[in-house]
Amino acid sequence: MKLSILAWIALPPSVALGAQFEERATGGYVQNPSGSASFTMYSGCGAPACGKSATGFTAAINQLSFGAAPGSGAGDACGRCFAVTGTRDPFSPQFTGPFHTVVVKVTDLCPVQGNQEWCGQTTAQSTNQHGEAVHFDLCEDTGAANAFFPSGHGALTGTYSEVSCSQWSGSDSGNLFNGACLSGESAGNWPAVSCGNKGTAPS
Repeated sequence: MKLSILAWIALPPSVALGAQFEERATGGYVQNPSGSASFTMYSGCGAPACGKSATGFTAAINQLSFGAAPGSGAGDACGRCFAVTGTRDPFSPQFTGPFHTVVVKVTDLCPVQGNQEWCGQTTAQSTNQHGEAVHFDLCEDTGAANAFFPSGHGALTGTYSEVSCSQWSGSDSGNLFNGACLSGESAGNWPAVSCGNKGTAPS
């Protein structure tokens, strides 16, 4: 009973609390506020899966952490902010830096399909081909990739930690579709729920 009360308090008051908690608990998604991760970059970030783009540093996150399948709408990662730090180039292990830390807001999904090397984490195989459970694909269009990656090094591994979005510099756009959500920016860190997960995790 005590656990259910804590979970109730952590949820936004505007949602159906019990249903939202069950959706998260039964989805099978893996959403931890900190840990190790891999990082790449992509362009064409103007129509992100969360339904809102942003002007500050943004990123997509792997499907198992995002919280929804392609076409299913915003997952619970939407709007959450993370400090990401590179520590190693898996293709040039002799490279010792300098590495950088930036704060990104998650606005997009890196789906399993077509991205198995980096975003192929599933409930059956919890890490990608580089041994990481979480992957961030940093947006080139918003400047995140340029600020994060050392010249000539477009793929890194390192660490991430969920932080308050007060540490993120940028602003959100309007809704691109019904159900757009970046509520993670005002929610408590995981395991607090914001946008909620949709459906079940990739298996």
